[in-house]
Amino acid sequence: MSTPQLPSGPRITPVQTFRFIRDVTRFFVDCRERYGDPFTAPLPVGNVVITGSPEGIRDIFSADPATFEPLGQLPLAPAVGDNSLLLMGGQRHKRERKLLMPPFHGERMRAYGQLMQELTLRAVETLRPGGPFRAQDLTQSISLEVIIRAVFGIEEPERVRRYREVLAGYMEAYTPLLMMAVPLRRSFGGMGPWARFQRYVTELDQLLTEDLTTRRGHEAGHTDILSLLLTARDEDGQPMTDGELKDELRTLLIAGHETTAIGMAWALYHLHRIPETKQRLLEELAPLGPVPDPEALAKLPYLTAVCDESLRLHPIVAVVGRRTVAPFTLRGRELPPGTALMAAIALAHVDPATYPEPERFRPERFLERKYSPFEYLPFGGGARRCIGAAFAQYEMRIVLGTLLAVHRFSLASDTPERPVRRNVTIGPGGGVGMVYEGPRQGALA
Repeated sequence: MSTPQLPSGPRITPVQTFRFIRDVTRFFVDCRERYGDPFTAPLPVGNVVITGSPEGIRDIFSADPATFEPLGQLPLAPAVGDNSLLLMGGQRHKRERKLLMPPFHGERMRAYGQLMQELTLRAVETLRPGGPFRAQDLTQSISLEVIIRAVFGIEEPERVRRYREVLAGYMEAYTPLLMMAVPLRRSFGGMGPWARFQRYVTELDQLLTEDLTTRRGHEAGHTDILSLLLTARDEDGQPMTDGELKDELRTLLIAGHETTAIGMAWALYHLHRIPETKQRLLEELAPLGPVPDPEALAKLPYLTAVCDESLRLHPIVAVVGRRTVAPFTLRGRELPPGTALMAAIALAHVDPATYPEPERFRPERFLERKYSPFEYLPFGGGARRCIGAAFAQYEMRIVLGTLLAVHRFSLASDTPERPVRRNVTIGPGGGVGMVYEGPRQGALA
């Protein structure tokens, strides 16, 4: 019996790898135009079959989860740990996901709205009228503190500061080169990028150990995510181990703050480049008063559309990866076990058949029609959809709505922002330079 052939695609060359790292969306669009969908691309993890069509993505997300195992162990493992939900498969993934889901649902999530708004207002106090700042620095500062306080319930300013310093260094030290090039993950006598990253790993592990020790046995009355996870039990009555807890907390801290911060920075960039879009949003915010109620912000249709369009045009993570462990059919093509697959979020989000004028920032499209989870998938999909998706979307609405209702900003220059790879995520290369113009009239009176 003949072995199924993979779809055609470009040959393995250093040039193709460089193109993928530098501009993944353009690389995917060029491949689709030349080879069709699906196509096979030579990526750092090997040959990968890629689809960006709704039909292909539906095939992947609707399949029995047991058909796949995670793809991307090597790039992600150092950052999130081997016990991270992102790297699990099978029954273990199902158990862990069930334990992690409750803190991100309904009333528990909405309880964080006031905290999100307070931290937003406090962060802007560091800005001076007429002074320049980077939007991503501001949004990342807010999002990081939201995560530290919501995940751990930490109130002590010195402890919050310590987490901020370690996490900022941790993310900066895990560079795209370390993510892609396994041979560089060696300590050369305590020198070099890997040794630097490992020092931050040790510091973060120490912080996590201290908080697990301090909080265990004192969970009652706390609503933070750590307390809820410490009391969680699986169907056999077993709690999560310290190793599992540490890696899941690392995953929540890392994945939960940078992704949201990047999405908000892009939204601020586009709103201030398109006056009519910003004006429409300000008109929607105006009836809510000088400092809008967080729950009212979360329900605004146009604000929601702005956030959705930001994540469509600039997906923080470009692909969702799987590896087949059983025969699998993708768009009528049989693929053998062991095939690496990717649902290309970056490709799906710029498909002109789904999104006319795909390179244009136009929030109205999300008011005009509803997109299927195979057309719009900023948080992945299927059995492995990001468990923090609702939290991130809620935070984006609260923070952006508060910033724009209470304060005035402008862009520092007309120079277009370009997406660049940071590590696992892709963000604005210049961080979105802005100028703080001051509070809106009456907003802080």
